[in-house]
Amino acid sequence: MPDTFLVVGLGTFGSRVARALYRGGGYVLAVDRDEERVNAIREDASKAVCCDAINVEAMAAVGAFDVDIAIVALRNHFDGTVLVTHALRKHGITQILAQVDNEQQAEAIQAFGASEVIFPPRDMALRLAKRLLQPDLAESIPLGHDVAIIDIPCPRIFTDQTIGGLALRTHYGVNLIGIRLADPRKGGQESFLINPAPDTRLQGDFQLILLGTLEQLAKIKALPGAPGKGPSTPS
Repeated sequence: MPDTFLVVGLGTFGSRVARALYRGGGYVLAVDRDEERVNAIREDASKAVCCDAINVEAMAAVGAFDVDIAIVALRNHFDGTVLVTHALRKHGITQILAQVDNEQQAEAIQAFGASEVIFPPRDMALRLAKRLLQPDLAESIPLGHDVAIIDIPCPRIFTDQTIGGLALRTHYGVNLIGIRLADPRKGGQESFLINPAPDTRLQGDFQLILLGTLEQLAKIKALPGAPGKGPSTPS
């Protein structure tokens, strides 16, 4: 799973995304030309830089073109969004999420290389509709229009099986990206395993962090022995 991120623009949306990615374990390079905004996020980013994102040389010098995923959050500055998106794409970054203010900008920025657009009014409406249609996934973290992360107790039918043996990606179309569990060595304090090894044997007290489409995740929650379901049945 990609874990290096660039966030350009540290307004309300950009700073929240940067903090969430950093606290979730990602490497986050946060960039803004406003020194006050940069200083405000220094403790919640791997690297925070005061830089004009339109300056390609300055961006290259701070490592902006060496990340896996870029989020361009220059709201109300569509001309800057276009220039930054184009530069990122030109330097080989293929996953670029750009915040826009309307549908016209959404269509245009994709022509300049954005792989996904973030348009809050539309995205909030779609998220509400999905929550109402799929209430079991109401607590999911949306990553795109059809992709999310959920945190669920280990289904009973997965208990005592290894991750490699379950082949979750092959059989269910989801990725297990982490496990939360109580660590007895730390007095029951929670520990978090990122990208657990294939030989890890799942236990009933594990919380599984799963990445997949909403449809795939809904199927996992509907499995016999899944949380809220009846007793497990032989396959």
